[in-house]
Amino acid sequence: MEKLSQIISKRVISINDACNVGYVLNVVFDENYNYIIGYIINDEESEVEKYLAVEDAVVLSDEGVFIQSVFSMQNLNVESQNNPIGKMVYDKKGVCLGRVEECFLEHNKLIKLQTNCCEIMQKNIYSIGKDFVIFEKNKKNNKRSMKKYTKKINFNKIDQKVEILSKINNQEKTSNFSNNLPIKTYANKSLLMGKILTNDILGFNNKIIEKKDEKITEKIIKKAINHNKLNFLFFCSK
Repeated sequence: MEKLSQIISKRVISINDACNVGYVLNVVFDENYNYIIGYIINDEESEVEKYLAVEDAVVLSDEGVFIQSVFSMQNLNVESQNNPIGKMVYDKKGVCLGRVEECFLEHNKLIKLQTNCCEIMQKNIYSIGKDFVIFEKNKKNNKRSMKKYTKKINFNKIDQKVEILSKINNQEKTSNFSNNLPIKTYANKSLLMGKILTNDILGFNNKIIEKKDEKITEKIIKKAINHNKLNFLFFCSK
């Protein structure tokens, strides 16, 4: 069984050109989260993002993703880079099941998600959106399924893990103006320049991309955008 975190950051190697053309920045799943259908490739030199369809990858090995040539990659026009790693999981009754830390695959097919509290089988995923994963019990084995995942949950641990999420939500609420839409102050990147990180920033593969107490630079902001962490960066800086 493969881990999604081991795919992200793999080198992309062109066979015809015999060179490294970049690395895997993210993945794209199909609408129902059954299979990975493509990779988001980032060129380390130009920072230009490209899209590589799974069928255009010659082989995926421990050494990297091998493609026939640089022309195998396409211009990026994929709107949803829907990697579930880092998203909070809730069931349809509002029970928190932790944060997704890993995805397990077999030949690009999603088998299960692993949170910091339990494992979620692919068949029990109701929906995955921009912010959250929603869990639904197996209708054929409702009692058994409920017992299986609730038994593993440490709610004290969850409270600690989601503390930062609560702070973010509270700050977003207090930023609302009456009779007006909330202003997304984090959209102004210049406000972040020179500030200091108050928390480690984790990327899509759950590895630290920037450490606490680092001074925020344009490079850090760009890296946060690539890993969909700009919002987190804004609320974890001073």
